[in-house]
Amino acid sequence: MNKRSLTTLIKKFLNNRSTQEENEFLKAYDDAFENEPVPQLSESQETRLENEIFQRITSQIRHDREEKVIRHIQFRTLLMAASVVLALGIGWLFYSKWNSILNIVSPVEYTELQVPAGKLSKITLADGTLVTLNAGSKLKYPNLFRGDIREVQLEGEGYFQVTKRPKQPFIVRTEKLHVQVLGTSFNIRSYRQDALMEVSVVEGKVAVDSNEKGAGRSVLLTPQQKASYTVATGVLEKGICDSADEIAWQNGVLNFRNNSMKEVARVLERKFDITIRLNAAMENCNVYAQIGNEPVDLTLKALTRLMDAKIKKVNDIYHITGAGCTSI
Repeated sequence: MNKRSLTTLIKKFLNNRSTQEENEFLKAYDDAFENEPVPQLSESQETRLENEIFQRITSQIRHDREEKVIRHIQFRTLLMAASVVLALGIGWLFYSKWNSILNIVSPVEYTELQVPAGKLSKITLADGTLVTLNAGSKLKYPNLFRGDIREVQLEGEGYFQVTKRPKQPFIVRTEKLHVQVLGTSFNIRSYRQDALMEVSVVEGKVAVDSNEKGAGRSVLLTPQQKASYTVATGVLEKGICDSADEIAWQNGVLNFRNNSMKEVARVLERKFDITIRLNAAMENCNVYAQIGNEPVDLTLKALTRLMDAKIKKVNDIYHITGAGCTSI
């Protein structure tokens, strides 16, 4: 660059008409002379020095531009990486919250089935699980099973034949118990009025624990085993059972194994949709018997005869009185 060109460039700068590249050149030119003071030189030496400085300035500007390009590329790369991370993050968030999103867009509907006294009810759930409900029972279940678990709520007695889904356990919650399975057949008796609640297994494995903290240990059940939960003490115990007896109620057969007459009366009330009143002496009589599908009057007469008790029906209420009894 000669003096005329440099002068022209300086004039453009002073008139605010120079480009950004020209401004960068002038700044670099000025810096070069500040860092390297020039002595008195001949015109040829001055020209040669100006050319060297010009080359150096041009090289520096080119280097600065390359750095800007690199920074621009790095920024774009960083931006792309951030976009990928953001996309993955959004994807993960979308996946992890998918059920919540679905519940907002298409909420799961629940049905509450209540079986009246004197009746039984059968239902097939959305996953193919078959449920038989005893008289006086209530089941709350969804129209579809969404998420990591399949969960229903039971009050009363139900026999479950659960469809196997290893990645989606089936859970039955009652007021006091929490029962979890993968695919199996089991019976739950958990009426709110009863002092004892039981889970018995026909096939597969069932894990049972209490909903209350510190109420008792968890138990794992296999066929012909049952868990008994005593409401008064909060104790959960494991024992053996005859699973055929436990589910015979589906065919109208009731098996009593040393049950109190108070418990028997409550079961008969649900089965026949009746009301029974016992005097205090009769409540703790132990009953060991099998009751089939005979009419209610014949059933109660047979029981009272064995217990040397009397029965009287007043305004559709059966009154059973006696002095007490031995086991039957």
